[in-house]
Amino acid sequence: MANNSFYIKGWDLTLFVAVVALKKDASQYSGYLLLALIVSTIAFCLLDAYYLQQERIFRKIYNYLAESNSESINYFSINPVLYKDILKGEMLSYRSSLISTSILLFHIPMFVAVFIFFVLF
Repeated sequence: MANNSFYIKGWDLTLFVAVVALKKDASQYSGYLLLALIVSTIAFCLLDAYYLQQERIFRKIYNYLAESNSESINYFSINPVLYKDILKGEMLSYRSSLISTSILLFHIPMFVAVFIFFVLF
């Protein structure tokens, strides 16, 4: 799942560079390009937070199964619905994933770069 986050950040950066390259030739469409870039950056940020939340849930279930000594546990079933009792916690919420360091340290500078680029150029 960390690989998905890597790809999302790569696509976000690639799209930003593509819009920067297109803005010079399509200056009459700069408003549409800005809107498309803002919407895509928000979508990538939300998707990145979702994958981080899923990874945290998977790790919590995996750690629970690794520490348990019961022979009746099916180790090949990591369905979150079956483990609702252990998945309670503040760190597993979508909001905590959205404001995590790994999300904010990439996507906030992307938003700043988008606005600086469109204001200055």
